[in-house]
Amino acid sequence: MTAQPLLEVRGLRKAFAASTGLFGRGPLVRAVDGVDLDLAAGEVLGLVGESGSGKTTLGRAILRLVEPDDGAIRFDGVDVRALRGRELRRLRRRMQIVFQDPTSALNPRLRVRALVGEPLLVHGLARGRALRDRVAELLEEVGLEPSAMDRYPREFSGGQRQRIGIARALALRPDFVVLDEPVSSLDVSIQAQIVNLLVELQRRHRVAYLFIAHDLALVAHLADRVAVMYLGRVVEQAATRTILDRPAHPYTRALIAATPPPDPRRARARRMPIPGEIPSPIDRPAGCAFHPRCPWADARCREQDPPLVAVAEGHLAACHRADEVQSESFDATDSGRPPLHRPTAKPSTARPDTTPGKETDR
Repeated sequence: MTAQPLLEVRGLRKAFAASTGLFGRGPLVRAVDGVDLDLAAGEVLGLVGESGSGKTTLGRAILRLVEPDDGAIRFDGVDVRALRGRELRRLRRRMQIVFQDPTSALNPRLRVRALVGEPLLVHGLARGRALRDRVAELLEEVGLEPSAMDRYPREFSGGQRQRIGIARALALRPDFVVLDEPVSSLDVSIQAQIVNLLVELQRRHRVAYLFIAHDLALVAHLADRVAVMYLGRVVEQAATRTILDRPAHPYTRALIAATPPPDPRRARARRMPIPGEIPSPIDRPAGCAFHPRCPWADARCREQDPPLVAVAEGHLAACHRADEVQSESFDATDSGRPPLHRPTAKPSTARPDTTPGKETDR
């Protein structure tokens, strides 16, 4: 990046003490273990990896919803970790989050007008009729009728509740939004609608996204660049097309291979792409953390932890054998590589069904 990034993360770390029940604190779980990231204004960075890789903790640590143990976070040149009180609250107008589970993210005792309007009240941006008008505008922007503001979250489907969560996150017109697996709890048909909505809103407002997901197909649909995370660390980072066409880390290749191909006959013919389970962050393997599951692993991989270094311009990978991984034949079609495109047609103006209790999101 030539210009100063909107967000700079350097050496970020966060560990939690594992519970040992009646005997108190146990060993440390290194959820985020020295992560570096940059994000430009208006850019979408996808963050992918298996469950337990530390993606959600990283997103929340960047926003200081959990306090990092070490490292630096700079947002538009401001040291985020140095802010306190009123200064931190003022910065949070520009940094928001959409949570994974819209049901637990919305207070069931509040009507939608209070849920969406709360950020505006907290920051003193609107009251009375102006507040009601702004909430109505936000609901229309995410595809809901303004009348939805007088109802409770329980009266909406999962997709509709996530639209409410997105409206709340955009209420302050932030410059940066963490999308913490925003569609993983939704039906597949609803996922596409929410992702298309996020694409439309990003283009309209030029907001930067950190899009967290375990589904590489969704990330490819939305992201300009992709960072692959494994056991608390970023193991590869590059432009989305580069990640899909020339992955340099065996874990990235395995994630791509895990994406189901459109042809079910290919799916039946494929073998299990990632053997074994992700190791415990309490007992991280020596050397490269991926070596117990890696078909390229050799003695050096078992002994030396590879640093995240450039394998090409704008392409970083933490693998001793990155050149060999890239040079080996990689049939993206057989692996089920997701198509890389964004919708070009004008999004539909049809609003989702807002019938109380309706479990569809048309």
